[in-house]
Amino acid sequence: MSADTHQNKSGHLVLSPLILGTMDRKRCTDEERIRLFREAFSRGITAFDTAPLYDFGRAEIQLGRALRSIPRDEAQVLTKVGLNWDGDTHGDVLFHYTDEAGAQRGVRKDSRPAIIHRDVISSLERLGVDTIDLVQVHHPDLQVPMADTMGTLLDLRKEGKVSHIGVSNFSPRQVEEAQAALGDVPLATVQQAYSLIQREVELELLPLCLGSNIGLIAYSPLAEGLLAGRPPRSSHPAFGRITQAVKSILQPIAETHEVSPAAVALSWLVSRQGVTSAITGASSPEQLAQQLPMLDLQLSAAELDSLDQGFAGISLPEIREMENGFARRVARRGKRGLGKALRMMGIDTTRLRERMRSGGRN
Repeated sequence: MSADTHQNKSGHLVLSPLILGTMDRKRCTDEERIRLFREAFSRGITAFDTAPLYDFGRAEIQLGRALRSIPRDEAQVLTKVGLNWDGDTHGDVLFHYTDEAGAQRGVRKDSRPAIIHRDVISSLERLGVDTIDLVQVHHPDLQVPMADTMGTLLDLRKEGKVSHIGVSNFSPRQVEEAQAALGDVPLATVQQAYSLIQREVELELLPLCLGSNIGLIAYSPLAEGLLAGRPPRSSHPAFGRITQAVKSILQPIAETHEVSPAAVALSWLVSRQGVTSAITGASSPEQLAQQLPMLDLQLSAAELDSLDQGFAGISLPEIREMENGFARRVARRGKRGLGKALRMMGIDTTRLRERMRSGGRN
């Protein structure tokens, strides 16, 4: 693998094989995050994945500050739309969390046109850019016609505010609906969990992407650090099988190439046909340094097959619960800045508090 960018088969969107995710896992300072983003760019990572949900807008603001010293035409900004936490009762709840006042709140799936439009405009302001390279619908909203959601994104594309349209956490059927709703405009990417131990996408979604010229962006490529050597947090038998596979297969290959197990796991993933890029959750320069060798790592066919076969059949159902729990932790970390973030998104916090006291009624 080389450090050259990957171009998906939809024709235009070009992304680095390793994308830096902007979700803050360690509650770093703004300055620490900005330095990390700039260092990643200087070392070959040109694409950055963010979302309004990440620390309620703080991640987009940090990325925007980092972009000021990066040539705009050399970096790709990926963000998301379609989650709402302003107290409106529309949409299924993705997760609940407790705010700083001790009240239970819900982050809801909301892809109504007004919310999609608001999300894009607010993200443009926080990021400090005129155009977002890729806007992805964060989660499908089953209560809104796909044509309405995609139609809004098409309008924003015509206005030059959005370059490419993607989706995240969509089922194969929903991906087909999204592409149909876009008409002649290609659906650029699908973002989904994929790793050596999260391989459900190989059943239907990845073949669909290959057949439809849609790029697949993999998130959670290291399975919450398990494939980077992090000790498991549970005694569940599946964790034991993963630990054994890491020790007997992943680590020996890493030692042969004098790189980290994380770099090997990422290299295997991006080598998969149809995979455009993997999103790394590196939260420090040290973690980033452990993963960057994957940009130049060349695994042999025998090594790739060994990884493929050695981890085949090893899965971890609890990972989805772990990710949902992580999302709640991220929300809790960002709650102190929630009021400021809501105001930046154009939400009337006074009205919101009144609605919460009235039980969310209109």
